Amino acid sequence: MPCAWAQAQAPDSSYAAKMRAPGVQMVTIDGKYKVWTQRVGQGKIKLLVLHGGPGNTHEYFENFPEHLAKEGVELYYYDQLNSYHSDKTPDKEVWRIDRFVEEVEQVRQALGLESFYLLGHSWGGMLALEYATKYPQHIKGLITSNIGYKATVFNKHRYSQYADIIRRHTAKDGKTIAGLDTMGLVALSPYITPAVTKEFRSLHMMRLPQEPPTFTRSQAHITRTYAGYFMPYMLAWDFSERLAGIKPPTLIIGSKHDFIPVADIEFMQRRIPNSQHYICPEGSHYAMWDDPQHYFPTLIKFLRKTERKG
Repeated sequence: MPCAWAQAQAPDSSYAAKMRAPGVQMVTIDGKYKVWTQRVGQGKIKLLVLHGGPGNTHEYFENFPEHLAKEGVELYYYDQLNSYHSDKTPDKEVWRIDRFVEEVEQVRQALGLESFYLLGHSWGGMLALEYATKYPQHIKGLITSNIGYKATVFNKHRYSQYADIIRRHTAKDGKTIAGLDTMGLVALSPYITPAVTKEFRSLHMMRLPQEPPTFTRSQAHITRTYAGYFMPYMLAWDFSERLAGIKPPTLIIGSKHDFIPVADIEFMQRRIPNSQHYICPEGSHYAMWDDPQHYFPTLIKFLRKTERKG
């Protein structure tokens, strides 16, 4: 789950354009909130994408059509509740994984998706696994992207990556930090300077030397105002004992340079019955941007194979 690099902004010109865009449908969820969705393209293959965060937006999936449209993929974007293009609420009760699962189901029903592919990235991958456990009958194929199976495992890996960067930065000043490898993320936070954050991002989040404007816009629209309510659930999340219960054909995508360990991806593949995995060799957390030459051919191959069998 990526950190918030920017606070939520007031609606800008891109927001207004999004609300008027073709294929947009505001879906009522929980009987009182509106969430933003958009259908892009037309085709036999229906793909709903779940963004990360919580509090990110669908915008970093905007490069999907250029790779998938020729494959006959009908793409469905969706901003989850409390995300940029959807309603916001200070109600702490919305921050439950089971409620988010029901939100996805309400979106599916409103969009009329009966046999569809579900792709979840980062936190969206956690949500996709949870949804596939409760509603497998609707899913033709499941794709998890850049997410593991247990929060404590990938948070430990992320901690070690931060510690390595901090060690390098302090070594330049001839300093060392006692207990750096064991102090924990909270104790480590004072040492995560803007320079450390920038290097972590360039190594493990987005490795392109120049960020694409679409990606930068997506990051500027991250909303974290209320997401702190969700952290206890996120940090306690452990799906390891339920992996064997995933029924749809599944593709598990990881990346060599991500903060999600490659071992996590391999662990999941061994335990999800009808699954395969792929590690993007040049990618980091947003491999659809910094390693599209491997990310999308792998996704397309999975879609084609599953369609043939379906």
